[in-house]
Amino acid sequence: MSRTFHRLFVEHPREVDESYFHHMAASSRFGFRLLKLASCAFMHALVPGVHKATVSKAVCCMAEEMDGRAREARECRMRDAGVWDPGL
Repeated sequence: MSRTFHRLFVEHPREVDESYFHHMAASSRFGFRLLKLASCAFMHALVPGVHKATVSKAVCCMAEEMDGRAREARECRMRDAGVWDPGL
């Protein structure tokens, strides 16, 4: 049971160099933004003239933001492992 708890609640936040609560806050922000975008997509489905580019632009921005967070976490893990070379 303890191993399962550790895998579900500790490992991933640690992998991205965040505490559980910091990771929860960041993930929740993405989730709420996606919920808002889902409503925009449904409104666009009903009335094609509204939110013509809202969702696609926001999703591209979120993808870049998530990629930056992943890159930062990867670099942090490399530093911690002692294989960090800023020239790479």
